[in-house]
Amino acid sequence: MARTREFFSEVILDGLPLSAYRKAPATIRDRNLLKDFLEYLHIRLGLLAPYDASYPLIEPRELLPSFEKNFAEYNHLPSFSMVAFNRVLSYQEEIFQFDILHPPEEGKRPVRENLDKIVPHLDRDLRSVLKQQLGGRDITDLAHYPELVRFLVHMDRAHVMARDEAGDFRLLGVYASFPSDLDNELKALGRKLGKFKKLDSASYEREREFVYQFLMELYGFPIASERRTSGALFARRLSRLKEQYLIKVLGASDRTITSLSGFEQKRYPLVEKVALIPLSPGLAEAHPQIREGGFYVDPKRRVVILKVTYQQHKYNRYNVLEDRALSIVRQEIIHPYHGGREANLNILKDTKRTLKELTDIVRGEHSGSITYRRSDLITSTKTHEERLKFLSAWLAKNQRRLGAYGQETFEAAKKLLNSYLSQRDYREGFTKNRELHREVVQRLAYLNQVQQLQPLEKLAQPGKRQPGLGPSRRLALAVAFLEENQDRLPYLYPDLFKKCCHLLDQIWHYPYFKELLAEESPPTSPFRRRVWDLLVRGKELLADMKKQHCWITGEAHRGTPFPMVGPGPRPASAPKTA
Repeated sequence: MARTREFFSEVILDGLPLSAYRKAPATIRDRNLLKDFLEYLHIRLGLLAPYDASYPLIEPRELLPSFEKNFAEYNHLPSFSMVAFNRVLSYQEEIFQFDILHPPEEGKRPVRENLDKIVPHLDRDLRSVLKQQLGGRDITDLAHYPELVRFLVHMDRAHVMARDEAGDFRLLGVYASFPSDLDNELKALGRKLGKFKKLDSASYEREREFVYQFLMELYGFPIASERRTSGALFARRLSRLKEQYLIKVLGASDRTITSLSGFEQKRYPLVEKVALIPLSPGLAEAHPQIREGGFYVDPKRRVVILKVTYQQHKYNRYNVLEDRALSIVRQEIIHPYHGGREANLNILKDTKRTLKELTDIVRGEHSGSITYRRSDLITSTKTHEERLKFLSAWLAKNQRRLGAYGQETFEAAKKLLNSYLSQRDYREGFTKNRELHREVVQRLAYLNQVQQLQPLEKLAQPGKRQPGLGPSRRLALAVAFLEENQDRLPYLYPDLFKKCCHLLDQIWHYPYFKELLAEESPPTSPFRRRVWDLLVRGKELLADMKKQHCWITGEAHRGTPFPMVGPGPRPASAPKTA
């Protein structure tokens, strides 16, 4: 691809062009300026420099939580990890191992000794090049960092930045190993979430993958390589110590720069990801300002630089879907020359794109890839086996988005899926892949039940103020929900039924409601009596549904194919409605 000008050549940082920071001394004292400087530099050298017509672009879907394992390793592409501290280093007191570099002002050793600490960790063919290009220079000065980083991306460990005694940020360490106490962190989180129980190996085995994935996703990673795992766990430890830090990781497999910024000393770092992605033809056509504004890195392939910012979520075992650790709060395209941002596009969460993608999958026309059960990379949807695996993985990845869609959009997605799963012409293919077909049908059934519970979950959200929706109104709507769905709720999957009960408990455990129910006789005030009647009716409905659910679950365990509690006469073991 022919380039007429250098990427980010027109970027202005703190009133100076980016190129000004390549001239010694490149003084950066502001932590946010350092973050911006590194962002542009790493994008240019880590993503744009190796880009060509054969560059393996990221599919937009790969930037959606939950993140998938990457199977391919592109060893010819750059990779690195780094940490920057907003303080002076204290070598012996640091909690990780690295080779320290000294600025010339310290006067302890010749400048070339800093270079000598890097040379042993490079391939032999790069050592002479490094000495030739940077020999005799002060490599701790950030003015030389753009040249040095071309060599650092070939090291398998991290480099370290921090302030010197004068307060300037410098490169002060290389070959750093981030501590990674995965075993203790994983088990501690599992116990905190209520997933692991002492001396219960069965529950540990059953829930371990969920906890592991949740832990990694809090920091923007899948269950992945040591580079990303250690980066996540080091960030976790630094946040716990109230450090001000910035960790950045670029993997040769994920081709994505992940930034974990703990400068604000919050419980979790700010997670940001930057990658090169192709815009779909439809999206490109709908937003001509992208081409007109010069935002394409490669207009022919419609390649843009996409930056995504995420937000962590506190775990709640009673959320209808409890697996969300991270959600997207901002998407922006970065201009490849002046660094401006275009934030008016919904690339990752567009419902039309989701339905279009689902249509292509069920038709066997989808050309993307997805990870099935973290071990099988599916790159085609031509055969029924591939299509069913793709659908199963796709539904698992997108279940939170699908479950939270409005009823009209969800019904459209369900109609698409049923048009394939219930197709008589495919009966032979489904028979050959019976377990896969059942797996996808069960995922869809589960999502359908999740979607049914969304109205109740919104009513029960604690602490969320909604205009015109006080406690009494919530109670009335919850009871109406029960009456409308009393024939369907007993058939919920056991975990969803348990969450349904908890959501209802949250609604009527309001202190005023508890006070009403504690009275020996019904209230005489019309308003209080109306509320009391709603509470009694709601509890009666729930008690009846619990009995029905218990009977249905028991029948299912006994092997009854489709246990039904009908309005007419029931089996002797079936519960009676109130």
